[in-house]
Formats: sequence, C-alpha cells, structure tokens
Amino acid sequence: LATAYPPWRVAVVALPALRQVAVFSMLRRRNVRMCLNVDDDQKAWFVACVNSTLLLTTALGVAVTGGIHSPLLFTIAAGYFATVLIIGERRQTRLLLGATGVAVLALAFLPDAWTGPGMAPPVHALLTALSVLGVGASLAPVHAVVQRRRDELARAREEMASEALARAQSLERVGSKVAHELKNPLTAVKALVQLGLRSPAEAASHPRLEVVEKEVGRVQDILQNYLSFARPLQEVRPRPVELGPLVSDTLVVLSARADGARVRLFAEGNATVEADPRRLKEAFLNLVVNAIEATPPGGEVAVEVRPAEEGAEIVIRDTGRGMPAETLRRIGTPFFTTREEGTGLGVVLARSVIAQHGGSLRYESEPGKGTQVWVGLPRASARERHAASAAGR
Repeated sequence: LATAYPPWRVAVVALPALRQVAVFSMLRRRNVRMCLNVDDDQKAWFVACVNSTLLLTTALGVAVTGGIHSPLLFTIAAGYFATVLIIGERRQTRLLLGATGVAVLALAFLPDAWTGPGMAPPVHALLTALSVLGVGASLAPVHAVVQRRRDELARAREEMASEALARAQSLERVGSKVAHELKNPLTAVKALVQLGLRSPAEAASHPRLEVVEKEVGRVQDILQNYLSFARPLQEVRPRPVELGPLVSDTLVVLSARADGARVRLFAEGNATVEADPRRLKEAFLNLVVNAIEATPPGGEVAVEVRPAEEGAEIVIRDTGRGMPAETLRRIGTPFFTTREEGTGLGVVLARSVIAQHGGSLRYESEPGKGTQVWVGLPRASARERHAASAAGR
C-alpha cells in the first residue's frame, strides 16, 4: 500500500491511529471506573470530550484516504460507540452523535484534491474489513470493564436491598410484638374505666372517665390497624369465593356504624374468584369505612361487584365531599389521613391485601362529586397462575 499510495497520507492515518489506541488504553486502565457514575455530569463531559478528540483524529484519517469513500469511514463512529458504552444514553452522547453526523456530511463535500486517489478494490475491501475489526477490538476491552463494573454495582444494590428488607422485617416483628403486648393492659384499663362509668359512686368522674374510655379505644384502634397492616406479609390461603355475599356480610357488619352516621349502604352484583375471604373482608371493611366517614348524613355508599375479563371488579362509590388532586396523590400513604382520629393505615392495608392477591386498587375523586374506589381481582390466585405458567413451560 505504501508504494501505491502517497506516503504522507499513510502517515496521517498511522499517527492518529496510534494515538487512538493509546487513549483507549488509558481509559480502560485508569478512567473507566471513574466514569461509571453516570449521575456525575462532569465525568460524563470528560468522556465525551476525550472521545471528541478521537472523532477529530479519525475524521482526519478518513479525509485523506478517500473521504466519504474511504475504507476507514467506519472508524469515525468509534468515539460515539465508546461514549455510549461508558456513560450510556445522555445529553453528551447525543451531542457527540450529532458531531459525528456533521463530520460525515463534511467528508461528503470534500474536493478530490483533499481526499486523494482511489484505492484498488482488493485493497479497499481489505482495509474496510480491518477498520471494522479494529474498532471492535478497541471497544471490546472497554465494554468488558464497563459491564463488569455494572454487574458489581447491581450486586451491591441487591445486597443493600436484601439488608434493608431484613431490617424492615425485623422491625416489623418487634412492632407487632409491642402492639400485642400493649393490647392486654389497654383492655384491662378500658374494663376498669367502664366499671367506673357504671358505678354511681363515680358519677362526678364520669365525664373524665368517658374521655379516658374514648382515648383508650382510639389507641386500641391504632394498634389493631397496625397489626392488620403488618399481616399482609403473611401468606394468604386462597379458595373459591363469591364476592357478592362477602360484600353483603361486610355491609351488615358496618350497618350500625352507617346508621349512626345516617348513611345508606347498598350492594349489588356477584363474581367468583380464588382469594382468601378473611383478608379480602378486612380490605373491604377498611375501604367502606372510609367511604362512610367521607359521606355526609343523608348520603349513600354503594358497592358493585361485576365479572371482568380477567376476574372481577369491585367499585365502591360514595356521595361524599370528594378529594382534591393533592390529597388523591397521597392517599394510601401510611399515617396520611384527612380525618382527625384516622391513622391512614386502612387504605395501606387494603392495597397490600389486594396486591397480595395479584389485584389492583385505584381512586377517582373530585371535590364535591364523591369518590370511587376501583378494585380489580384476578380470577385465579397468584399461586395458581404461577403453577399454570410453570406447567405451560
């Protein structure tokens, strides 16, 4: 090639090629680890700038060996590919891609005096193959190092998540034990207060005892909600359940509460799913209680059960005050509540139970237009779906 092609053009190609290999080697040995933190914009700019110099040197080599027809044209994309490998898809990567496109466009308009004489077809084909293989050989070590570091980061994240889950489960067990231990003395205190309320001798203390009874009852409700909130982590025991009768039983349990609030309750429809009826009833109790609390006297709460393509759908509608968008976004956050005596755990419990069954829960509401709660449940339990999937494979 040296005898058939101007020596100075061969030299222009060789010198930048050596520099490119040196830069890749430097990145691989020293800077790849530093540049893996893709959240650090400054490091991403460093990688993009280094590879921009590779773009310039390769573009020069392409320009003097045929321009757009050069067998080395593919090497002009090496800087972009290296940047994608190291920092991923970012603004700096897109800028470098744009610069690569501009460079190719400029090569297409270079005069023949700059691009030099053409090469014989066998030589052209050989150099094209070598340039493609060379780019691949240059990028392979970078890709290997980057992939190894990303695997290490993924393993570290998994270990941190496992440790966090273990700590959360440990705290959950401690919290459940404390809640259980507090229930018995609270029950005793409440019983003594109720005895005092029934005693004529304590008539003067009745107003204060009523306050104590109310507050003890509120603490008991909080503990019960907490225990129910922790229970979804336990395994469910699914069996065929008719949702219509289950919803009706739920409304019967809450009828006295609804009568006290002067709210009418309605239920209609039916569907059958594989579920744990005890856990579902807890979820429905919490959702309907919230609907009753949000509905003014004279309003109504309706629960509709209907079959769906994938299982069943339960819709709980109330004629209450509704919720603004900000409240709607936060609904289901532990201890977030719009009621003075609420805990915010009811919706969390319901969402956890429904998620355990492989279902979904969402709210729709507007101020002054009431609220609708949509519950979707699959026809088969998660265990059965997994078994069916394994049998299909």
